[in-house]
Amino acid sequence: MATNQHDLLIVYTSKNGRTGAMVEPIRQGMEYAGVSVSVRTVEEVQWEEMLLAKGVIIGTPVRFGDVDWQIKRLFDVTAFQDYPGPLSGKVGGAFTGGGRPGGGAELALLSMIHILLNHGMVIQGHAHSAHYGPVALRESTEEEVTTVCNAWGRHWAELVQRLGPAG
Repeated sequence: MATNQHDLLIVYTSKNGRTGAMVEPIRQGMEYAGVSVSVRTVEEVQWEEMLLAKGVIIGTPVRFGDVDWQIKRLFDVTAFQDYPGPLSGKVGGAFTGGGRPGGGAELALLSMIHILLNHGMVIQGHAHSAHYGPVALRESTEEEVTTVCNAWGRHWAELVQRLGPAG
């Protein structure tokens, strides 16, 4: 059982390392903005950690233009019939690692955003870049990914600070 509360929880899975490599610059951006962050893989995250966090950020590799099955399963088994559910009002967001442009990264992000919205979570777009969430493609440079992920992490941390939702 989780014993410590963090402002933001990053939950991710990564098959080839691309999505996993995004986690650290996102976390650094969040912490730079002044929030506490916990990072868990989908295999190790506990439901209690999701309930305690003020926001849950999900990282998924692209799978046939969709969310990875382990991430999808996490939310399928935590779905509740009653509204509002226990994640309602918490901040939610998504990031992904994919292969090539047109390979389904935006579809995967939108699928993840739909899942978060169905759980009643608060979603925020980003007007300048990574509108749905950051994407690391095979051709992306490490510098590009780090810059976008770091800025996106700050963006989400600032939302948590503005909204101040209860954990």
